[in-house]
Amino acid sequence: MATRIALLVIIPMLLLVSTGGLWLRGQMHRSLLDGFEQSLRDKAQRVGARLQRDAQGVLREAAGGADEFSAIYAGWYWRAEAGREVLRSRSLWDMDHLPTDGRPVAGSAALHPATGPQQEPLLALTVPVALGSSAAPVALTVYGPAAQLQGSMVQIDRNLVLAGWVLLALAGVLAWLQVRVGLAPLRRLEALLASLRDPQAAGGDALRHLAAPTGRDLQPLQNELAGLLAHNAHVVTRARAHAVDLNHALKKPLALLSAQASAQPHVPSHEVRQQVDAMAQLVDRYQARTMSDALHAHPGAGGQVVDVRACATQVLHMMRRLHAAQELDWELADRAPGALRWRGERADLEEVLGNLLDNAGKWAASRVRLTVSLSVEDAPAGQACLGLDVEDDGPGMTPEQLQTAGQRGVRFDESVQGSGLGLAIASQIAQAYGGRLKLYKSGDLRGLGVRLEMRGLVR
Repeated sequence: MATRIALLVIIPMLLLVSTGGLWLRGQMHRSLLDGFEQSLRDKAQRVGARLQRDAQGVLREAAGGADEFSAIYAGWYWRAEAGREVLRSRSLWDMDHLPTDGRPVAGSAALHPATGPQQEPLLALTVPVALGSSAAPVALTVYGPAAQLQGSMVQIDRNLVLAGWVLLALAGVLAWLQVRVGLAPLRRLEALLASLRDPQAAGGDALRHLAAPTGRDLQPLQNELAGLLAHNAHVVTRARAHAVDLNHALKKPLALLSAQASAQPHVPSHEVRQQVDAMAQLVDRYQARTMSDALHAHPGAGGQVVDVRACATQVLHMMRRLHAAQELDWELADRAPGALRWRGERADLEEVLGNLLDNAGKWAASRVRLTVSLSVEDAPAGQACLGLDVEDDGPGMTPEQLQTAGQRGVRFDESVQGSGLGLAIASQIAQAYGGRLKLYKSGDLRGLGVRLEMRGLVR
């Protein structure tokens, strides 16, 4: 990126300096040549005014004062030619002709390079001079020294090249400063991310590390990285929790098998099969929970639309069969108007309902009620959450128990079969979908009430 930014500054600057320098060079050279040409025209006009024909028609120069054409090999020369007649300045002395290039110099159509008697560089200008209405015009060529003019042009070229290099060097310095200053937030963010991988760093708290300022321009990217790292940390934490929970859940059936094997030499096959089935169900459940964690980066975004009422009815039917010996009254209360559809994983919704209803069935005296509703409390603007209330008429919980309930493996009565994971799993699923789980005392059933809210409702 730094290389691209520097090239994007230097290359256009190089083209601009080169093009502008060439244009400015041409303009300045042309200005010098135009001035020299005008000087030669003035001198040619002065010389032409002194040319005349005598009584015999011979081309002559009228007598006049000394000028730059009087001194021998002075550098200023003229030569007038009319047919075979040739008249030249005194400065040419015995030189009849000066070598002249037929091609004009660059930047001027009228000036031609020539070589003087002492091999000095000259510039020549030829103009016609009319000496009478009947006589043929005289071709007057005026020569002037070009050394000083060429020196000025060379100096201009040197100054332009020097100025171009200075401008390019300045552009390079500005590009370097732009890269250093402009990409400083990106380098700080790079160093910040590198520190997260350092095992000797202050820790892997991504949110705390990425809260360090790196620049307003990169703040959106920094926030996204913080969210991504926080989500990854959350997934890792949940995976570890699943492993701990599964380990805890498998201990009981394994302990029962171990106790039976210790008490008697032969364990009944139906007992072994029952505990093995229980362990297989636990493994399948936690494997499904671990796999579904990958879908919770954007809760509900990749799931299918689930009919909440149909799912609740199916789970209630399973609970009636599971707790058939207790002869409980399983009630479904519908407080949501219209269709009730939720976008997410159906297995997550079934597991939430299964855990909550299973817990309620274990503690209920005679009645369990599931209420489906819409929750607008703490919901995003213009959105509603799915609300699920599971209530029973059991003994409920004390205020102290309500504070600690839902933690993994926490149980208040070991006489009731279970692993103490149901509320913890339901709470984790709710959090994965941007929701929450609350425990309260049921108003009319007088037992425990569990309020579950999850985003992803489709209206």
